[in-house]
Amino acid sequence: MTGSVRPPSKFLAAIAQIQEMIKRDRLGPGDKIPSERELSDRLSIGRSSVREALRALELLGLIETRRGEGTFLRDFKDHQLVPLIGTFLFDGDQTKEDIHDVKAILELGCLAVLVRNETADAKELTNSVGQLIEKTDNRLLQSIWMIISNYAGNDPDDERLQKLLASAREIQYSKRQ
Repeated sequence: MTGSVRPPSKFLAAIAQIQEMIKRDRLGPGDKIPSERELSDRLSIGRSSVREALRALELLGLIETRRGEGTFLRDFKDHQLVPLIGTFLFDGDQTKEDIHDVKAILELGCLAVLVRNETADAKELTNSVGQLIEKTDNRLLQSIWMIISNYAGNDPDDERLQKLLASAREIQYSKRQ
């Protein structure tokens, strides 16, 4: 049976529909989401699929059920699920080498974003990469870099970073000419 694609499970489809409804209704952390029955009716999906989806979202820490009150969205900015899963995924010598490569790619991308930014000052490019990542104002980049950086550890000789910074300063200088 090569080439056959397994259709997504009903509960994954339910999660996707719930996520879309949350976006559409502009719900945020602390907001109450509709009841199981209301979600089922509103999204035209079975209650068992809704129940399974809500259970999964709760296990992931994305929602919380308060007995007698309902189900509420949680603030998951400081969520620890990805680092927890990472301890299982980022294991082995080849993976560690891959993590260092991904970290370098993220850092280079960060520098590209800063160089593209007209307000970036060449003096800023002497900051640590962590500070540079923060200056991008890109939360996704910040989160991914922090996770990868934690697994990769510090570079003992910082030579790669200095080369990246020198290249970024050169690009920035030539861009302003």
